[in-house]
Amino acid sequence: MSKYHKRNKEILLSRKTKCCICGEDNNCCLEFHHMKDKIYNISQAVKYLKTDLFIKELDKCVCICSNCHKKLHSQIKNNNNGQ
Repeated sequence: MSKYHKRNKEILLSRKTKCCICGEDNNCCLEFHHMKDKIYNISQAVKYLKTDLFIKELDKCVCICSNCHKKLHSQIKNNNNGQ
């Protein structure tokens, strides 16, 4: 792991508060969804990205539970494909 991993992980965990859709607050269920301009995958970037860049990327995301995240992506996919 990089020298940034520990600090990035602390920041990540501090932002995992509750799902912005349903209110789920169990940490193990929470993820991050990019709202715009995704450059890095958060789950990978937490391990190696410089902390200032990691925060910048995380600021593009909302905290969301895994179920709502799947539903959101399914809706986006279905709307884009006309299904």
